[in-house]
Amino acid sequence: MEISKLASRVPIFPLFSAVSLLVGWFLPGFYAWTDSDQSRPSPLLWKVPLWSAIASAVFCVALPWLPIGTKTPIDAPPKTMRFSVRSLLMITAGVAVAIPLFAKFPLVLSGIACVGAYAYLIWFCVRNPPHCMAASALIACLILPYAWVVGYDELDRLLPTLAVMIAGMPAFLPAAFLSQLFGQHFQESQWLAFLLTAVELLIGIWMIRLGPKRTIAYLLLVMLNSAVGSLGFYMMCIA
Repeated sequence: MEISKLASRVPIFPLFSAVSLLVGWFLPGFYAWTDSDQSRPSPLLWKVPLWSAIASAVFCVALPWLPIGTKTPIDAPPKTMRFSVRSLLMITAGVAVAIPLFAKFPLVLSGIACVGAYAYLIWFCVRNPPHCMAASALIACLILPYAWVVGYDELDRLLPTLAVMIAGMPAFLPAAFLSQLFGQHFQESQWLAFLLTAVELLIGIWMIRLGPKRTIAYLLLVMLNSAVGSLGFYMMCIA
């Protein structure tokens, strides 16, 4: 019982925000500590993220048995989602129109989707104030691993594109991987980063609704993804 009370008092979500900020701020120092360069990356450069991922996986396996409350503070009980025939027809028509537009204007539509996901997150926080802390932790895990950009020596070189890139930075790693997989340059598939960021946000909101344990597991995944992506982006900047 005492352990359960102690666990309930631990500020888990602010802790995620603080760790994300520390990871992002000290990432250049970590890179320098590994004594890496572009021609000779240190083995530690990827061993530390690998062991962090393994430790996170072990923690997630043990998470169901940890004394963390599973009640979600949703104001109203969940309602069954129902669709009328008219709604289904409208959704089908919308998808049919969106597909050719997306094929022609992928960057614009993916940017709109990303902005819409951020707007939906804000709306979700307004409708469910008890979840604001978890939603803030989600944003922190997505963006704060890139905190080193603020103190970057050549920040003026990044400023022209930083405002646009920051929306897609959280998905830099999977977007770069998929770009290589499809044989495209990352600059040509920047829309993919926007789209994946929107997906990350929507999944995060869904996880927050499902409860704190799933939220914690997802935040670990998001923070690791952003941290490794931030490391790769830093290596590109200093190249």
